Amino acid sequence: MKLSIDGRDIEARDGETLLDCALRNGIEIPHLCANEGLAPYGGCRMCVVEIEGMRGYPPSCTTPAAEGMVVRTQGPELKKLRRNVLGLMMLEHPNACLLCGRRAECEEYRPEPEKAGRTTGCHTCNNKPVCEVRGLAEELELAELPVPPIYHQRPLERDNPFMDRDLNLCILCGRCVRVCKEQQGRAVIDFVGRGSNARIGQAFDQTLVEAGCNFCGACVDVCPTGTLSDRFAKWYGRPDTATATTCGLCDQGCAMSVSSVNGQMVGARAVDPGVPLCVLGRFAMAEFLAGPDRIHFPYVRVGAVLRQSDWRLALEQAAARLDHFRGEAFAFVCDPSSTLEDRRVFERFTREVMGSPHFITAVPDAWGRSEVSLPEGVRAVITTGSFFPAEAAADLEVLVLMDCYPSALQEKADFVFPAAVLAEVEGSLPDDNGVPRPMRAGCAAPGLALPEWRIIRDLAQALGGEALGYENVESIRKEMDCGPVLFHMNREAAPPAALDITKRRRHFRNHLLENLVDGLQEVPADPACPVVRAEAVKAPGAPFMAPEAPADGRFRIVEKRELIPNTHEIVVHAPEVARKALAGQFAIVMADALSERVPYTLCDWDAEAGTITFVVLEKGQSSRKLCLMEPGECLAHVTGPLGIPLDIRNYGTVVLLGGCYGIGAMYPAARAFREAGNRVLSVAEARSWYLEYHRDKLERVSDEFIQSTMDGSNGVKGHAADVLKDRLAAGEKVDLVVAVGCPFMMMITAKETAPYGIPTLASLNPIMVDGTGMCGACRITVGDQIKFACVDGPFFDAHQIDWDEVKDRRSAYSAAEIQSVGRTASVGAHHHHPGGCGCHA
Repeated sequence: MKLSIDGRDIEARDGETLLDCALRNGIEIPHLCANEGLAPYGGCRMCVVEIEGMRGYPPSCTTPAAEGMVVRTQGPELKKLRRNVLGLMMLEHPNACLLCGRRAECEEYRPEPEKAGRTTGCHTCNNKPVCEVRGLAEELELAELPVPPIYHQRPLERDNPFMDRDLNLCILCGRCVRVCKEQQGRAVIDFVGRGSNARIGQAFDQTLVEAGCNFCGACVDVCPTGTLSDRFAKWYGRPDTATATTCGLCDQGCAMSVSSVNGQMVGARAVDPGVPLCVLGRFAMAEFLAGPDRIHFPYVRVGAVLRQSDWRLALEQAAARLDHFRGEAFAFVCDPSSTLEDRRVFERFTREVMGSPHFITAVPDAWGRSEVSLPEGVRAVITTGSFFPAEAAADLEVLVLMDCYPSALQEKADFVFPAAVLAEVEGSLPDDNGVPRPMRAGCAAPGLALPEWRIIRDLAQALGGEALGYENVESIRKEMDCGPVLFHMNREAAPPAALDITKRRRHFRNHLLENLVDGLQEVPADPACPVVRAEAVKAPGAPFMAPEAPADGRFRIVEKRELIPNTHEIVVHAPEVARKALAGQFAIVMADALSERVPYTLCDWDAEAGTITFVVLEKGQSSRKLCLMEPGECLAHVTGPLGIPLDIRNYGTVVLLGGCYGIGAMYPAARAFREAGNRVLSVAEARSWYLEYHRDKLERVSDEFIQSTMDGSNGVKGHAADVLKDRLAAGEKVDLVVAVGCPFMMMITAKETAPYGIPTLASLNPIMVDGTGMCGACRITVGDQIKFACVDGPFFDAHQIDWDEVKDRRSAYSAAEIQSVGRTASVGAHHHHPGGCGCHA
C-alpha cells in the first residue's frame, strides 16, 4: 500500500503502524512508550500526527498505515501539543536541569553526571548520556512548566541484585512491564497503585528474586529514563564500542554483544533479542572481569613471598626451572574455558616442547567445578586454574599458575601469570554440542594480563622452542584447518539457566562466582550443587590493610537526618574540634578504616556540648558509607579544625552565595559576618523547591535572604549568581562576595563579579590525603602560584583560580570511583516501608 508522509511517497507493509513505517523510512517521530519488538501501546501520546480527513491527532504508534493516507508529522501545532504533553509528563520527573537558563554552560563545564544516590536532575542522573527525554526536551524547546513539579521522595531501591530502581524518574511508559510479558513470557513487574501513587513494582512488595525474576535485563535495556539501571554499568556512560562474541561462562555458547568504555567491559546484551542471556552473561561477566582482585602482573616466588616481576624476567626464570623436568615429569592442566586455539598451543607445548604425554583437560560438572589427579611421577605443572588440591602441589618442584584470580593454589605456586579470559580474548569455544562458536575481544585485559596462547608461546621461545612461532590467533586457526565459526543464533529455546535461574553455573575455573560477583549471593542456585567455598585469598602483592580501630566513643554520631534527597546533616561528638572551630574551617573525616579521607566544611559547632555539624552530599563510596551510618555509631576518624578561617571584619555589605552542600556552610559565615557589623545578604540556590533547606536558619542570621530555583518553582528563577547579577545591574553596592558550593556555581559567580571588581572568595575542598600540605594532592593554581587547599585555603580569590584545572582534578579518579560506588549499598536503609511507597517518612 502507498501513502504520503511529510510529502514523501512511502510504501507501507501489511499490518505496519504509521510510526513503524515512518521510522523504517528514516522519518523521525518523537515517541517514548513505543519500542521495537513491543506491541503498540499508545500511552505517552508523544507520537501524535495529523492525518488528512481524520479528526484530532491520533498516535502514530497505534494507527495502522492505510492506502492513500496523507500524514504530517511536523508543524507548529504538533510541536506545541507534544511540548505540552512532555511538560505534563515532566511534572513528576526531575526536570530542573531541562529548564535551567545556564544549561549549555553547565553541560560544557561538567558533561558527566555526579555519582549521587537518588536522581534530582540531569546532573545526578546515570542515564544522562543516553536519555531520550533530554533529547525531546531540547527538540521541543521545553523551557517552563505550568505548575511547580512534584517529587515523590521515593527511596532508591537497591534491595534487588544487579539492578537499581529510582522511581522518582519513572514516567510510567510501561516498556519494562510489556517487555517482561511480551518477550520474556513472564509478569514479574507490573503497574502498582492508581493515580499519582501509580508506580512500577512487584505484587505484595516482593523482591525481584521472590517474584521469580531470572535477571535477563530486558527491562533495563528498554527503560528510556534510567529508572531501571544496571548497578555496575550505570555511571560509565554511553559505551564507545559494542562487540559480538560468545559467552564462555558455561557451555551453552550464547551469542552476546559486549559493551565497553575505554576498553573496559561494562555490560552485555543478547545478540538475538528473542533469546535472553542468563544472569551470568547479562550482569555477572562485566563485574567479574573488572574485579579489584584480578591478577594484573606476573609474580615470581622469592622465598616465601610472591614478588611482582615483568614478563621477560618471569618467563626466563620459569623456563630455567621447567627445563629440568622435560618428559613425563611435566604435566599441563587446563579446562574448556580456554579457547580451542589456546588448547592447541597448550597441547603442542606439552608434547613437542616439553616432550610429555600429560596434557590434561579437566571436565567441569553441571555447575562448572572440575578436579583432576596428577599422574604419578609428575614434578612440574603448568595449570590454568585450581584443578587439583593444594595438597597435591606440595610434592611439586615447579608450579606455574596461569589464572585470572587468586586461589589457594597460588600459595604453592612458584610463578603466577595473569591471564586474559572470556570477552578479553579472540578464538573459539565449543558449545554443548561441540560446535565451535566465535570469541571476539570486546574489552581489554587488566594490567599486563595476556592471552594464554601468547604466554605459552613466549615461554616456549624462552625454552628454546621455535615450533610455536604463532603471530596471532588466525595463524593458530590456519594450522588447525578450521572452517568458519558462526554465532549460535535462531535457537528454538533459551538456554536452561535463562529460563530457570537455579540452573546457572557457579564456578569458573573453580573460582566460586558469588565470591567475586556480589549480586550472585542473592540469586538462588540449585540446592543440589555441591559448593566448595574456599577461604578468601589475598591477591599477590596486595597491600596490607590495617584492621578497623575499635569504637571507644570518640567521633560518635549524635544526630543524623536527611535534609533533602542525597543531602544529610550529621552531628558528631568531637569536643577537641568544637572548642577551636572558626567560620570557614573544615575537618577531614573517615567513615571507616578503608574510607578516603574526605574534607567537609564545618557547618556549625557547639563547644559546650562538644559537637560539630557537617552537611554531607552522598556522592561516591566514602560519602555513601558516611550517610549510611546511624546515630550511636562512631566514625573511624575526624581531624580538625583545618584550614585558614575566613577573615571576619566589617567590610560593609557582604553577599554569601551557597548551593547544594555549600548551603550548610553559609550559616556560620553569615553569623560571624553579621556579628562583625556587616550587612549580610544570603542567596541560596536549588534546582527546585523540594531541594531547599536551612531557610529558617539562614533567615535568622541574615539581613536579607533569597532562595532561588533553576526551574523557578518558588517564584525566583535562576542560579544564585543570577540573583547577584541582577542586584549588581540595579546598582547595589557590594563589598565582599563569598561563594560556597560546586565548582560550576563558584566559577559563574566569579564571572559575574569580575566586571565590577568586587573581591570574591570561593571555597575549594579538593581531594586531600594528609591535610597538612605534605602530599600535594590538593594543589591548585591561583594566579601564577601553586597553592595547597588544605593549608592555604580553603578560601581563595575566585578571580584568580584556574577553574579548568579544578574541573580536571575533580574527574581524575572518576574510573576508580565508579567501580567502587557500584559495590556499595545505598543510603535508604533507614526506610522501612515497602519499596517505592512514596512516603515522606
